[in-house]
Formats: sequence, structure tokens, C-alpha cells
Amino acid sequence: MTLVVGSDRRERRDRFHREADRLATLGQHPQIPALLDVIDNAQGKFLVQEYIPGPNLDQLIQQSSNLSGEALVQRVLYELLPVLAYIHDHSVIHRDIKPANIIVPPSPQLLALVDFGAAKAIADPEQLKRTATVIGSAGYAAPEQALGKAVYASDIFSLGVTCLHLLTGLHPFDLYSVSDDAWVWRPYVTAPVNPALGRVLDRMVNRRLQERYSTAQEVLADLRWSGLALDGQDKKSPQVLTKALDAPVWEQRFALSLPGVVANGLAMSPTGRAIATACSDGSVRLWDCTNGELIHTFRRSLGLLGLGHRGAVNAVAFTTDGDAIVSGGEDSQLIRWNLDNYTGQKLLVPSWQIASVLIAPPGDTLAVGSGDGRIFLWSLAQENAKTLVHHQDQVTALAVDMVGNLLVSGGRDRTIRLWSLPSGRLTRTLTAPKAPITALACHPQDGRIVSGDREGHVQVWSTENPEAGLVINKASSPVTALAISPNGQWLAIGADDGHLILHNLQGLGQTSQLRHAWGVRAIAFTPDSRMLVSTSADETIRFWCFQEA
Repeated sequence: MTLVVGSDRRERRDRFHREADRLATLGQHPQIPALLDVIDNAQGKFLVQEYIPGPNLDQLIQQSSNLSGEALVQRVLYELLPVLAYIHDHSVIHRDIKPANIIVPPSPQLLALVDFGAAKAIADPEQLKRTATVIGSAGYAAPEQALGKAVYASDIFSLGVTCLHLLTGLHPFDLYSVSDDAWVWRPYVTAPVNPALGRVLDRMVNRRLQERYSTAQEVLADLRWSGLALDGQDKKSPQVLTKALDAPVWEQRFALSLPGVVANGLAMSPTGRAIATACSDGSVRLWDCTNGELIHTFRRSLGLLGLGHRGAVNAVAFTTDGDAIVSGGEDSQLIRWNLDNYTGQKLLVPSWQIASVLIAPPGDTLAVGSGDGRIFLWSLAQENAKTLVHHQDQVTALAVDMVGNLLVSGGRDRTIRLWSLPSGRLTRTLTAPKAPITALACHPQDGRIVSGDREGHVQVWSTENPEAGLVINKASSPVTALAISPNGQWLAIGADDGHLILHNLQGLGQTSQLRHAWGVRAIAFTPDSRMLVSTSADETIRFWCFQEA
């Protein structure tokens, strides 16, 4: 009997020190109290944590009803979702998120998440399948947590319910209809909630685990895109608004003039040191991105037998290792140009008016969109191409979703099609676009597809809701080019009226307005995301640099 007691005491002590180690790690985050000391003596076991001054959200909303509303909810989401992502990345479920455990410290500090006494560490993913202790606060705990099977998405549920409390001022028990088996919160808000935010909250508090967000990053991704659809009204949190006062700007560093020549297409080298342009005079030109100097010109063919394009070049792309570029044009030719010796070779493809060219890893998969609606797909190391034939009109734009390993194509037939790489199997067709597609881009982190069309709409499409594109911008003229910076922070939109708009996708509500004299033709970011290059019908190439305020 004595041995059992001693073993139990050692187990409790080991569990206490494991909890201390966990809190020490989590406390390194600036929005989680730091662990200051661990006391284990004859008087007991104690964890001493940092004191964070300020009331909690529960106290604040009891003191003043003016604090509730959409602005506060957006602040909670933007500031606490990264904290959830952090603790989940460290295999910890908080299990007790509610207004009383969210501290509002003095400005300019961000909201803090406290009370990890109910937190559960997941050492093995198999633990998520086993029933554990039922813990959490009534009304805020997710259904699976109430059954002792908390998962990471349980914290997302609790944060969503907390937001409903903040929006309405009512306890969750008063917002859930047992007869309807649904949340009924909209009738209790004092002002209409942005529909996009409402959709995010509804998905956060979905009682069905498979229909709820599974990660905090997914919620942030939806908020990022929805935040652009607020019609220019910055409804971000007070903390975020303070940061936005020091907004960075984009300024022109230098410009190149191409008298009589328009650069229809643009490609950035993998290192960011050079750009290639597809030009209206039939040439393909290589430029130094650091100073704008011309490196080399692959000239127009002077005869039927000479190597080179015999008409305007529409598109150009670098191979993944940067040793060659591929160009396609109105003459239906596809040419690979070797950059080590400036030689070239024709790539045989039965196309008609090549409109778009893209090269994607792995294996330098080359995709070519043609005027007759076909897409040709093959590895540059192979001879035979696969022909993808589902588009009914010209393929106007191509992009690659590295997250889903998909080729994305858009056409004049008003469809967006998703193809699995490298097989070329059609996985989905989006028929919701209402105008011919003119430009495409994919977000490097969350895989969202952004499309531009002939009527000036810029829409975001997600695999979760593929039949409804979120309109995030409406230009007064057709969208001609789209690009997303490699770090995922900036969306660049080029339009036929010469406007070049940069949206900050990090929830800061920042927009930069740049301008060409005539229509923008192509845009590309450098790999470090600090320079944007654009070409225009005004016969210029402009280099814009990111400047901290």
C-alpha cells in the first residue's frame, strides 16, 4: 500500500512539473502570462505567473454596453486567433476560452489569454480519439469537449461563442435554441453585422465538428479576405487601427521606357535578380531588376526559317532553376530560350495563339493556354504533351496553387477550372463567374484563388465554398493582371485604365494606389516581396519598392 501511495505522489509531482514546463514554453508568447517561478516544497506546489494588468472582457462588457459590437469582435479575432495557432502548434488545447479569461491590458498591448489550468497537452494524436476529463465552462464548451473529447477545433468553437456573447451581450445559454438545434444570435445584435463576418462566426460555432474550422489559420484566412470586402470602411480593432497609422507605402524606384513597344507579359526570375518581358514587337527581353539595365534581347525572327517569334509575344515564364525562359505568342510558337548561351529551340505544340504560359514545380511542369481553349501540359524533360480540352473558349490566364498542388485556369468561357498536377486530371469547375476571366493568382499560404474579369470584378474563391466568389474589389475597367506577394501580405491588381492597386492582406486595412498612364499589362513581385514590377500599354516598365513609414 505504501508503494502505491508513493508511486501516486511521484506521478502527481511529474504531472505538475510537466505542466510547469508547458507553461514555461507557452509563456514565451507575449500574449500569454510568463511563468516566473516553480515552487515545490513541503507547503505545496505552486506556479507563479506574470501578472497582466487590466480588466477581463466579462468585466468590461458588464461595466459598459458600448464596448460590445463588431469592432470589438474583430479585435478579439485578429488578436487571439494567432495565439490559438501558437498554442495548438505546441500541441496544447486551452479548453476554457471565455470572456473572463481574456484580459484587456492598457494600450498599446494586445489582448492576453490567461488561465491555462484546464489546458490539455497532446503528446500523441491518438489522444484526441480517447475520452478524457470533462472540463470547460458551461455554454462555451464545444459539444465534443462536453463529452470529454476536446480537439483543437474545440477552442475555435469557444472563441466563436465568446464573440457571440460580445456581439449580443447575452450569455450563450440565451442564444442557443434547443428546439431549432441552432444558434439564434442575429436578432439580438444592436446593429447589422457584416455578412462576411457573420459567416465566419457561424462556421466557428458550428456544432458539427466536420463543418467547423479545423485550425485557427483557416479562420484567419477567411477574415483576411473578408476584410477586403468592407467597402473601404476600416472596421478593424482599435489596436490594429493604431498600427495602421504607420502604414508602409509603395513608391516608384525607377522606370524604363520602351518607345513603340509594349511588354505584354512579365516573369520574375527565381532569384529576383532579373525579369523577362514578352514584347509586342516579337522580342523577348531580359532585364537586370536591380538597376533596369538590358541584359539580352531575343529578337523577332527575320524570316520563315529563323528562330524567333513572328508576331507579338504574349507570355513568358522562367524555369524553376532560372536557367531558361519559355515564351509564347500570337504566332502560335512556343520557344525555350537557354540563358547560359542565349540559344533557343522550338517546342512543338499544336496550339493556336498562345495566350498564357506557366512553369510550376515539380519537374518544371509546363502549362500552355491557347486561343482555342486547349491547355497543353507536360514536363520540359519529356517530348509528349497532355492536352486538356474542357475550356470552350480562349484560355486567358493560368496560376498554380502550391498548397493543393493544382493548376488553375481561367477563360473567356467564364469558367475557372482546377487540374491536379502533374496528372492533369480535372478536379473541379467553377461556373459562378459572371464575366470572362482575365487574370488569376493563388495565395501561397492558404491556397485561395483570386480571379479578375472583364467587368472589373476581383473575386476570391475557396475550396470550402467554391460556388460563391467573394468580391473584394470592383474596378471601373477590366482587370488585366493579378499578383500576390510570396509572403502572402500584398495583393496587386492591375486594370485597363492604368490603375495599380495594392491591398494589404494582413488585416491592416491598408491600400496603396499606384498609376500608369495607360492600361496595366503585367505585374510580378520579387521573391522577397519588397519590389513590384509592372508593365503597361504606356510603353514603360515600372519598378515599385516597399517603403516602411
